[in-house]
Parts: sequence; structure tokens; C-alpha cells
Amino acid sequence: MRLSEVARALEGRLEGPDLEVSHLAPPEMARPGELVAVREPQFLPQALQSGAALVLSEELPPLEGRSVVRVASLGAVWPKLLALFEPPELWAAPGIHPSALVEAGARVDPTARVGAFATICAGAEVAAGAVVGPYSYVGPGCRVGEGALLEAHVTLHRNTRLGPKSRILSGAVLGAVGFGFQDGQRLPHTGGVVIEEGAEIGAGTILERSLVGDTVVGAYSKIGGRCYIAHNVRIGRGVVMVGFSGIAGSVVIEDGVVMGGQVVVSDHVRIGRGARIAGGSGISKDVPAGETWAGGIPSKPLREHWRRLALLDWLATVERRLRALLRVRDD
Repeated sequence: MRLSEVARALEGRLEGPDLEVSHLAPPEMARPGELVAVREPQFLPQALQSGAALVLSEELPPLEGRSVVRVASLGAVWPKLLALFEPPELWAAPGIHPSALVEAGARVDPTARVGAFATICAGAEVAAGAVVGPYSYVGPGCRVGEGALLEAHVTLHRNTRLGPKSRILSGAVLGAVGFGFQDGQRLPHTGGVVIEEGAEIGAGTILERSLVGDTVVGAYSKIGGRCYIAHNVRIGRGVVMVGFSGIAGSVVIEDGVVMGGQVVVSDHVRIGRGARIAGGSGISKDVPAGETWAGGIPSKPLREHWRRLALLDWLATVERRLRALLRVRDD
């Protein structure tokens, strides 16, 4: 791709020779013929030493004799720049692969794509423009909505419904029976899982189906990789949950919540709208809307967390002084 094409796509301007660039590279590994996006000024010297072409924001200084694509804001065009160099991920060719199994009674739209060795069970539906990647399983009563995408090795157990343009990454398991027992006997899980429009479920994440009703992930929410979401959990719209988090049964996470990595939430807890949970936190009680909580187990509101840390620092200082006084007295 030539730099003039990059400049047009980003609505920027080209300074210097119109070079051919093969792909994006980080500043510390770039070579001539590649392209470096300098997102922070401290990386500019390293990028200059690489000999690669550069993408810079307007506020950075002019560079004589270098090929540079100037943009108003690199942060604003960053998704477009990545998309220019991302190879297409088709996951499946148009139509149904000869090795795929589509049982009698399953409905697959003619515009859908079903990859190699995928299974579509009787009573399942794959809507227009949807993609079922290789080795994926779509169980009875499942629906893959319009334009939804299942990457490779995704499992949809019965009664899992995916909204339009949702995306399920490789190895995710949706609709598995939940961890529900009574008197040592497993309880029937009669419900399902609903993933609403535009939501994304990360690689290797598990969502359990409900005892009654549905486990729900709201529209445009983003769930990271290797998360665990137990039965009867309800996640609102626009929620961000970073990877390796665990949500126990019957938790409610309201709209707009942001959770860092490795957060654990006890059962029957409610996290209020727009709350923020710091990574590594353990939540054992309700979090009011809009609050930020942090710390280990149990987590606290952010102000209380900082006060607790400050108190520990103060106590450590007092301990050192006390030990020094005792040593003087002993002498």
C-alpha cells in the first residue's frame, strides 16, 4: 500500500516521498518499508531511528526528508489505520461447507456461511449474513442473528440466541448447564442465554444458561477472554468486562459498568449503572450507581480504599519510629 492511499483513507496529508509500505510495525521493531504510528511523543526518537515511514499527529514537529502521513488526531484515526492493514477474516466461504452437518429441521439462510465440520442441529436457525466458523456447534433451539459471527470452535448449547451483528470469539461456550444443585442433585436448567445486538464475547469465555428465564448480555457490551458468567446473570447495555473475571449466579450488572481484569463478584450482587470496578477487586456487596470501587477482598469505594492504604503506610511509619525508640531505650 502506498502512503498516498493511507493519507486518503485517514483524511490526512502526505509529507515527503510516496513510499510503498507493507504493514504496521511497533517503533522498536520497525524497518524501512514499514509504517509506524507514533501515538505518544516519547516514541518518536525510536521511530525515527527505524527508517520506517511514520503516521503523526499535527502537533508533533515537522520532519525534513522523511515520509510522514499527518493527521489531525492519531487517536481518532487509529481504528481506521488498523483496518487498512488487517487481513480479512472470512472464517467460512459462502454457503455450507461440504463437511458441515446441517440436520433436518435446521434453517440456514442462503446468504449465511457455515464452515468446515460445523454442526447445525435440528430446530436451530442461522439468519441472513451470519457466519458459523469451522468446528462450531449450534444446538437445538439456538438462533444466530443477522450478521452475527461465530469464530472457530464456538459452542452454543440449546436455547442460546445471538442478536444481530454480535460476535463470539474462538472457544467460547454459551448455554452450558449451570452450577446448580439441591440435596446433591443437579437442578434442571430450563432457560437459555441471550446475547443482544452488537455484543461481543471473548475467546474461551463461558456463559451458563439459567435455571429459569435467561442469562443475558446486553447490546454492545464487550466481555473479555476467559471470563466466567454463571446462571441467571443479567448484564446491561454497553458494559465492558476485561478478561479473567468471574461473575457468580443471579448477579445484575447495570448499563455502562466498566470492570477491570480478574474481578470476582459474589452471587446476588447488583452493580449500579455506570459504576467502575478496578482490576483484581472482589465484590461481595451491592455497588451504588456511578461509584468507583477498588481493592482486594472485600473491595471498598475508592476513597475508602485509598484511606485504608494511607493508614497502613502511616502505621508502618509509626512502627519504624517505635522500634527505633525501643532500640535507644535498650542501649
